[in-house]
Amino acid sequence: MTMSTEVEASGSGGAIEPTNVQTSAEVTASGASDLPAPGEGTDAPAEGGEVTPLNGGRIVDVIADVMTFMLVIARLGIAAVAMRMLSQAVKGAYSYVEDCAQTVDGLADVAASLAVDDSVTSSHHDAAATMRESLALADALSAEAAEMSTEFDNAARDHESDYGDVNEAMQSGTADVAEREWYSNR
Repeated sequence: MTMSTEVEASGSGGAIEPTNVQTSAEVTASGASDLPAPGEGTDAPAEGGEVTPLNGGRIVDVIADVMTFMLVIARLGIAAVAMRMLSQAVKGAYSYVEDCAQTVDGLADVAASLAVDDSVTSSHHDAAATMRESLALADALSAEAAEMSTEFDNAARDHESDYGDVNEAMQSGTADVAEREWYSNR
């Protein structure tokens, strides 16, 4: 059933009433104006004149954008600090394990001087060697965490330098920018 058949079937005598699904030609054929009268379903003043754009939502959008910008910078900073702390914690563990390895070697030497079985003293030396092998991995982890910390700092700095001016322009409201929907798929 087509639109005109539906209208005729509804008993309106074949007249086409304007709806939001009709073409301009159908609205004109019905005798109605293409546009609603001023103030009728629009923001236009009843006495005519300029329509003042409503920017109430823009303030909320700008605040949200500023918050997002600041959160990105803050989160990158927090990540950098966390990586530095991890690096220091690993270095602290590294020192502890090194001290343990030295202590175990010392105990093995004392045991050997007291004529303790060679298998016991060699097991202690093997344990100390295993500890030292893990130190190489810990040292690499510490270096990686320190490098990641630097990268997070660089990312925060780069983000601020790339978008800081845009953020300031958005906050001050001096720049005309597209509606945020325009950016949504960019």
